[in-house]
Amino acid sequence: MSIEFDAVILGGGPAGSTVATLLAQAGKRVVVLEKEHFPRYHIGESLLPATVSIFERLGVHDAVRKTSVLKPGGKWLYGSHEVPGDFTRYDDQASFQRTPYSYLVDREVFDKILLDRSAECGADVRYGHEVVDLIQEAGRVTGVVAVDDVGNRAEYRGRLVIDATGLGAVIGRRLKLRQPTVNQRMGIYAQYRAEPIHRDAIDGWFVGQMFYDGWTWLINLPDDTISVGVVLPVERFRKINSSPEELLERMVRENDLLKNGMTPNPVRVSEVRVTGNMGNSSKQLAGEGWVMVGDAGFFIDPCYSSGVHVAMESATMVADLLLQQPDGVVIPATAFRQYESKLRKHEKYVTRMVEAFYMASRNTTLQKVIVTMQDSFLKSMRRKFVTFVGGDFSKNSAYITRVYLYSKFISWLFPNNTTLPENRPDYLVNPVVPFVPPTNIEDREIRKAA
Repeated sequence: MSIEFDAVILGGGPAGSTVATLLAQAGKRVVVLEKEHFPRYHIGESLLPATVSIFERLGVHDAVRKTSVLKPGGKWLYGSHEVPGDFTRYDDQASFQRTPYSYLVDREVFDKILLDRSAECGADVRYGHEVVDLIQEAGRVTGVVAVDDVGNRAEYRGRLVIDATGLGAVIGRRLKLRQPTVNQRMGIYAQYRAEPIHRDAIDGWFVGQMFYDGWTWLINLPDDTISVGVVLPVERFRKINSSPEELLERMVRENDLLKNGMTPNPVRVSEVRVTGNMGNSSKQLAGEGWVMVGDAGFFIDPCYSSGVHVAMESATMVADLLLQQPDGVVIPATAFRQYESKLRKHEKYVTRMVEAFYMASRNTTLQKVIVTMQDSFLKSMRRKFVTFVGGDFSKNSAYITRVYLYSKFISWLFPNNTTLPENRPDYLVNPVVPFVPPTNIEDREIRKAA
């Protein structure tokens, strides 16, 4: 069986649902093939203010607001110092001046709100459908083959196949376009039943704490749970010789933010999950008959919570581009040149700021310089930083380049003070306190990762 559509969308996360809703609202015939059944767990609970205007365009802002925690900004802890990013302190380049706030969301609820909206607007949403092959004719992708939960196979053909499969990157992997970034880091995370006691977490701020070449996060979620995670180099994790569960529980006991940021004896209420490489890209983002959106195109370390916004903004760009094409005409790969150029700028400048972030994590002198800049007369630089962390990633590009180069210079010129364990490159590489895991949690994902 073969079914024809204007667009075949692979994946029903924020990128896939956004492009599906916008196309369906315009009367296009679209299908969303989602491998899982919603609601389902997903990481990425911290959103950015630049995304709020997309919520409004989709018609989901009220639903998101009612099921989320209001997020006024984000704050990083550099040892005993704090670096805040208050979203109201933007510069005149910010796109979110009307809505200088965002949300902390439960992705099970958030993603379902978005995909339900796609169905309301007329998109054909098919859960439990896994894409198993691409259909290619004369060098062009013209559709996909998908299998449903009971094994039925079907072909789905369209003018455009949109890969929104996130880290699965169906098209990127099939066409051998996927490539890892140089610095390989991993994330380990779970949800805990506890009350936030860190004052900023109580108020809805994202809160993160640096350590040498890594960081932890604490996010207050709307259902009385707290998202907790740690990011560190893959190579260091191997040296620690612990399971992901053991390391995360150790961080909850020992890390200042996690230990002191929530009530004592938190109860883990989810599996411990692992993202094995928090950084990869694709050699190209579009080709004949296909285009990638969101994490399917590239995935950047989430220290600036950029993922959901890039997903939804890239999906919006693709939807608008498709709607500009004449009906019934084959869409050439050249139509996506400007799209790819803009997304590559996002990738370039976010990556530079991420690299500057990790330089600071490895150099206490640079940390002090950053804190001093936050408190000094250089308020214009602080406002540019807020515009960046608010989701305007390719604006103020000269500022971003200066931050990157200045961080490299300071790191080269001044040594790192390693008197504190968390400032040392061997942080966490020592014997772990014996830990007895709880018996009421299924750890299939943990055993798989270990």
